[in-house]
Amino acid sequence: MPKTGTEIGTGREKKEMGIRTTIILLAAALGAALPLAFANAQMIARPANSDVPIPMGTTKGLRPDRLVIRGGIMVTGRGTPGTGRAAPPEGPVDIVVENGRIVDIIPVDPVSVASGLSEQATGDLIIDATGKYVLPGLFDLHAHIPAIDRAGDDAIAYSFRLWLGHGVTTLRDAGTGAGLERMTEQRRLSEAHQIVAPRMRLYKRWPNTGRVGGAGHTPDEARRLVREFHDQGADGIKVSHGPGHHPDVLAAIVEEAAELKMDGVIVDLKVSETDARIASEAGVVSIEHWYGVPDAALPGTQNFPTDYNYLDELVRFRLAGHLWKEAVEYPDALSDVIDGMIAEGTAWVPTFSIYEANLDFMRVVTLPWRDRFVHPAILEEWRPQAGVHASFHSEWRTADEIAWKENYRYWMNWVHEFWSRGGLLGLGSDSGSQQSLYGFGLVRELELMQQAGIHPLDVIKIATTNSARVMGLEENLCGIRFGCVADLIVVDGNPIDNFKVLYGGGFAYYGTDRQGEGGVIWTIKEGEVYDARALLREAEWYVEQDKR
Repeated sequence: MPKTGTEIGTGREKKEMGIRTTIILLAAALGAALPLAFANAQMIARPANSDVPIPMGTTKGLRPDRLVIRGGIMVTGRGTPGTGRAAPPEGPVDIVVENGRIVDIIPVDPVSVASGLSEQATGDLIIDATGKYVLPGLFDLHAHIPAIDRAGDDAIAYSFRLWLGHGVTTLRDAGTGAGLERMTEQRRLSEAHQIVAPRMRLYKRWPNTGRVGGAGHTPDEARRLVREFHDQGADGIKVSHGPGHHPDVLAAIVEEAAELKMDGVIVDLKVSETDARIASEAGVVSIEHWYGVPDAALPGTQNFPTDYNYLDELVRFRLAGHLWKEAVEYPDALSDVIDGMIAEGTAWVPTFSIYEANLDFMRVVTLPWRDRFVHPAILEEWRPQAGVHASFHSEWRTADEIAWKENYRYWMNWVHEFWSRGGLLGLGSDSGSQQSLYGFGLVRELELMQQAGIHPLDVIKIATTNSARVMGLEENLCGIRFGCVADLIVVDGNPIDNFKVLYGGGFAYYGTDRQGEGGVIWTIKEGEVYDARALLREAEWYVEQDKR
């Protein structure tokens, strides 16, 4: 008999334990709806199609002994090693999963069937993917799992549902803002399939204050602090603005993390002593956003006005919109910078989507999903105000938006150049601030990668197997292939033709008579099956409750 997943909730989830149900499945032989726990025959999964929000904790993951995803068009996420080139779609195929891994891929196209090469697979649970696309689970390499004070008592569970509802099965938590102790427990529960959550790797943020003694200001202090973070359960280190940007301190952080066999160090360089060349030579895993790349090409300082103040975020982001324009005046130097990153094996995670508010602020504050899916506390935090990081748009001007549009054009050109030369790109959204929401921001990142000139198939590779390489997980999270961990998503539509079909909540075809179509139907993490649309309905319910 298939095994049912279990959940352990906190806050509101515990209150709803009494009304939780499994995903309803249709028993093929009987034609009757049966809960999985009482079934003992092959069954066909049916998503609980509805637009009605449902309480948090209603939807459970299901873990059949043998899962068959039948008749889908497969996009493997794989491709030619050492290049950006991805493998094309294939289908229809049956994908068979046992014990969380892919154990068979059976072509069921007319030629294979006619030649006798295909035999219909059977299993405890069947997902009919006819006419649907099957992709590897998506990664978000620059995630910020929210603290409880950001979105209510169940902020973490709320964000997990938004990510899983959009097919995101793996997170790299860049900073562990929800607290390392709390998140190590969430990581354990996720690995044990005891909560509804993506898998996660936790990168502890380096202290960004210069006023606390012993907080990583010198190489010796840095080594001690890395050991402390390791002992607390951190998988890696994120260095943002502060003492970690001193080149000698960064080198010590990287060396100690390597000695302890941690995942490594990622950097958000902003405007600091360390640029992309120094960070890459120090051995960081990835450079986040774009800070440090154009800076490294300049022969001197960016052309700041005399009253520039880095800690004034409005001024800082306003001037950041002019940096690439200055750097492209030195194309040979920029070329040397990216060649150096490639030679050192440094990945680049651009996070295009998080800065879109700078291009057109009015557009992002009127996105249609905001009312249903953004928690009211987050909406309040997003309101322009000086005291909240990244909410600096109180005096954002037309000229600022024009500058940032030009900034994006240069930035995208050089990201494309990095990729075309064989550089390792990863996909991350940085969602949670600047009007970008978990899950939705990740889909938008796919669209912007395509806008940068990268073929959608190659973008999917970046979002899956490339990102697994960035995290050091490529041995098991290796796309759709025999023996790989079964992280899979079933999509209602062709994302190669249109990434918008990945938007959940009815927004794939927003404003048309197809508004109920599209989105991820099933998200599968290590063989555990989730009704993706139902998870989004839970997130919507949570927002509704906290608005009251």
